[in-house]
Amino acid sequence: TDPNLTPTQKQQLAKELVGSVMVELGYKAPEVKIVANTNTNDNDNTNDNRAGHYGEDNNIYLNDTNINNTKDLATTIGHETSHALDNQDPSINTNPQNNASKADNEIYADNYGDDFGDYVEFASENYGNGNLASTNNRNLGNTPAERQRNTKLVERNNQDYARIDKSKGEDSVVKIATTGIKITNKIRKIKGKLTKEKLKKIFKDEGIDIADDLTTLVDGKIGVDD
Repeated sequence: TDPNLTPTQKQQLAKELVGSVMVELGYKAPEVKIVANTNTNDNDNTNDNRAGHYGEDNNIYLNDTNINNTKDLATTIGHETSHALDNQDPSINTNPQNNASKADNEIYADNYGDDFGDYVEFASENYGNGNLASTNNRNLGNTPAERQRNTKLVERNNQDYARIDKSKGEDSVVKIATTGIKITNKIRKIKGKLTKEKLKKIFKDEGIDIADDLTTLVDGKIGVDD
C-alpha cells in the first residue's frame, strides 16, 4: 500500500513472498535482488526492458526501473517464482535451446504471475492495509545514511546482474501492449503435488500471511538493516 518502499524493503517483501510459496512446496527459495537501470550505456546490461529475470545463477532479479506499482511488483515476483519452481523440478524441460518448451514455460509463468499478483492484491485489500500502491516512487530513503545504504545495495545487485548471461535465464518483460486473447484456462504441466489447484489453495490459505508481510513493511516493523 506504500509507494515509498525502499529497495531494501522491496527486496525483503519479495523474499517473504517467494519463500512463502517455495518453502511450503518443499523447494529451496532463491535469493531475490533488486536492480535498477543506472545509465544509458548500451554495454551496461542493467539498461533493459525486463521487469524481472530468473538468472543462470539461480537468483531472481527484479528491475525496479520497470516496475510501476506494487501490483506489478507482485506479478513479476510470481512470474520469476514460476521459473524458479520449474528449474528445481526435474520433470520440466528448462533448456533455453528448446524453443517450444521455453514458449510453454513463458505462457505458464505469465499466468502464474498474474494469479500471484491477484492473490497478493486480494490479501492486502481484505486482510491488510487496503489497496496496493498504484505508483512506485523508487524511494531510496528518508535520511542520507539510508539513501547511501540503499544506493550501495542496488549497486551491488547491479554488478551481480551484469555478470550473468541473460540468454541462459528467463525474463519477465514489461507488457506494453496486448496482441490477442489472454489465456484464461489453467495450464497443468506440473504433475503430482505441485499443481495449479494446490497452489491456488496454498495462496488462499497463505493470504493472511502475505497480507501480514505487507502490513509489517508499511507499519515500519522491518527496518532498513533487516
